[in-house]
Amino acid sequence: MLKWTLVICAALLLSTQADARVHRDRPRENKIFAANHSSVRLENEAADAMGVFRFMTQADVDEAVYANKLKALYDHSYYVVSPKLPLNRCYALPATVDFVNTLSLEFYRGFHKPLMVDSAIRSADVQRKLMRKNHNAAPAYGEYPSSHERGTTVDISKHLTKEQYHWLILRLFYYREIGAVLVIQEKSCFHIFVKGDQQ
Repeated sequence: MLKWTLVICAALLLSTQADARVHRDRPRENKIFAANHSSVRLENEAADAMGVFRFMTQADVDEAVYANKLKALYDHSYYVVSPKLPLNRCYALPATVDFVNTLSLEFYRGFHKPLMVDSAIRSADVQRKLMRKNHNAAPAYGEYPSSHERGTTVDISKHLTKEQYHWLILRLFYYREIGAVLVIQEKSCFHIFVKGDQQ
């Protein structure tokens, strides 16, 4: 069943590529991982099931780093961290970092170029500030806040060739279908929630 689902997904991508309109040298997106009203809720429910709590302040993040509950994301030959991402936010849960390593290595083997991580952990305080600039950002507080506050989530840049972009869509689709991740296609990145670490 998974094999046929992947074939259908590939056919959809190829059919939209042929008539894609170019905007700033990028094709119009056929969002296989489009956000909907339940996207953030599903991430929070998965995080709750994992027993992963939210990091409310930078002090909470720092304490988790010190206790080795959060793992560092740092430049490799097969992935890089955006220079715009502050050092104190280059962390995620171990399973999330392991997934970035796996996905990036697969990508690097195919294209000999690194993926770029645009974002990782964000405390609720940081998410609240982000909401002032980005009205599409998930809330910092309430029943369904951003999963970045859990350390489960990374954003991978969409600065890719068409071939790389389609490869990444198919690979993320595979990982979603086997229950490893939840994915949302945002304007400039793939927002990837990784299932894994239990606390």
